[in-house]
Amino acid sequence: MNFGRFLRKVTLIRDRNLYRTYSGILKMQGVRRSKRIRDHLEVSVDDIKQEADIKSKYFKTEEDTSVKLEPVIKEEFSPIPEDDVDTDWVKLLDNKPYFEWISKRTSDNIKDWSRTLDLNIFTDNSKEVIPDNFIPIYSKVRLMRSKIRTPVDTVGCAMLPITVGKESGIEKEDILPINYRLQVLIGVMLSSQTKDEINAAAMHNITEYCINELEIPEGITIDALLEIDQEILDELIHSVGFHSRKAKYLKETALILKEKHNSDIPTNIEGLLALPGVGPKMGYLTLQKAWGKIDGICVDVHVHRLAKMWKWVDEKKCKTPEHTRKELESWLPRQLWYEINSVLVGFGQVICMSRGKRCDICLANDVCNARDKKLVNKGINMELEGGDGRAKTTRGDYSELLQYIKEENGKLKIEFEQIIEETRIKSEF
Repeated sequence: MNFGRFLRKVTLIRDRNLYRTYSGILKMQGVRRSKRIRDHLEVSVDDIKQEADIKSKYFKTEEDTSVKLEPVIKEEFSPIPEDDVDTDWVKLLDNKPYFEWISKRTSDNIKDWSRTLDLNIFTDNSKEVIPDNFIPIYSKVRLMRSKIRTPVDTVGCAMLPITVGKESGIEKEDILPINYRLQVLIGVMLSSQTKDEINAAAMHNITEYCINELEIPEGITIDALLEIDQEILDELIHSVGFHSRKAKYLKETALILKEKHNSDIPTNIEGLLALPGVGPKMGYLTLQKAWGKIDGICVDVHVHRLAKMWKWVDEKKCKTPEHTRKELESWLPRQLWYEINSVLVGFGQVICMSRGKRCDICLANDVCNARDKKLVNKGINMELEGGDGRAKTTRGDYSELLQYIKEENGKLKIEFEQIIEETRIKSEF
C-alpha cells in the first residue's frame, strides 16, 4: 500500500471517530435520527412565474412575454410563523444603525463558518428527524466555505448595492436604507438564470446611467427607475437572461412601489410575491437582506441540487426549488435558514459543480454519498491547479483550502509516524 492511500485510510478512520462522537452527543441531547426519508410536505403550484431551470436549445422563449419568471406558491395556511421583526422600526433607522442591524441578522463573514457547528440548535423537538448525514457533511462544507472565495461572496445579488455602489463612487455610509432595499430587490429580480458576475455588470450599467445621464448621485432610486425609458433599461441589462421581460417587470414594480408602498419595498412575503416576476426564492432573500427577516430559506438551483444529491430531501417528490424549501424548513433549525444558502451556493459554484465536481479536494469526500470514488482514490489532480493555487476551470479561488489540506496531510504524517514509533516500542516489551 502506498503512503498516500494509507493517509486516506487514516483520515477515514479519524473522521469515522468524529462521526461517532457527533452521534453520541446527539443521543445525549435527545435529538432523533433516522435513515428513512421524511414524509413529503405537499405544495400546490397554481400559477407559473418562472421558466424551467433547464432550457432547451431547440426552442426560443424570449418572445413569449406571457410567461413569468418564478413559480408563485399559493397556500391557504403556512405552518411557519413570520420572523418577529418590527419593520416600522427598521424604516426609521439611519444608515449606520440600519446596516448594523442587517449585518447582525444576516452575517456574511465567511470566517464564521470555520467555527464548530453548535449542536445545541438541533435539540428542538418540534422539528422532524434530521438526516443522518446532515451534520457530518454540512460541518465539513461550512469549513470548506470558510477557506474558498466565490462569486456569491462579492457579487451575489444581495451584495450588489455595496459592491456596485463602491465601484460607482457611492460609499456604503452614503447609501440611504430605502435606496439600498430597492437595489437589493432589483439585483434579486435580475438574478434569475443569470450568473452573479453578469448580474453585477447589469446593475453597474443601471447605476452609471442614473448617475451620469439622469444626474442622480444616489444611483438607483424609485424616481430614477421610473424615469428610465423601458427600451433603454432593456439595453442596460441586455446581458442578463430574459432581459426584455425583466425590464418590463422592473418598470411595473417601480410604479407599484411608488403608488402602494410609499416608494419602499413590501415588508412581507405576500407583498413581494405580488410584484411581477418575483417568486419565493427572490422574496425570501429580499426579506433577509432588506429587512433582516428570516421568514424562509432561499433555495436556488445550487441548494436544490445539493439537497437532493445528499438526500436531505426526497429526490422524487421535490421536483422544484419550492418543494425543496418546504421540506428543508420542516426539519432544519431556523438558526441555519439564512446561512445555508450562502454556504451551499458558494460550495456549488466552486467545489461541487453540476459538472466537473472536485471530489479530490473536497473535505467531505469520506462521508458524501455522491462522491466520485475514482477521483477520490486518484488524489488531488494538480493538473487542474494554477501556479497560484487558483482553479483553471472554476470561478473561484480555493488556494487557502489547498493549503489547509496540505497542512492537514502533514499532521497526519506526523501522527502516523508517532503511531509507528509507539507500536515499535510496545513490541519490544
